[in-house]
Amino acid sequence: MTSVQPLAYGYLRSDLLRDRDPNSVEQRLRTAAATLGYALGTIFYEPLPDSGTLPPAFVELVHECRRTEAHTVLTLHGHLSGMSVCCKVLEAILGGHTGATIQEIEPDE
Repeated sequence: MTSVQPLAYGYLRSDLLRDRDPNSVEQRLRTAAATLGYALGTIFYEPLPDSGTLPPAFVELVHECRRTEAHTVLTLHGHLSGMSVCCKVLEAILGGHTGATIQEIEPDE
């Protein structure tokens, strides 16, 4: 019998990736997801977030988490923690589930 891994999504801010190779960053999230026991779905990329509104890719992420009842979002350290309103919104969406979490992964240097 095959066990199904719980679904997680990724979130990355393009402005914080700097000179990092997007493929290696995605692979870092996929490896972390597998290590933590998750199947990683879509990775949502945010261009420069606008401080006056909720960022569009973030809004898509929230809708997808709600639609699929995902319990976890993986991101690199600092990609969500610097956006306190977004974190509170996402925690509220994920918070209705046991074991729900936002996992910040340390980037490979």
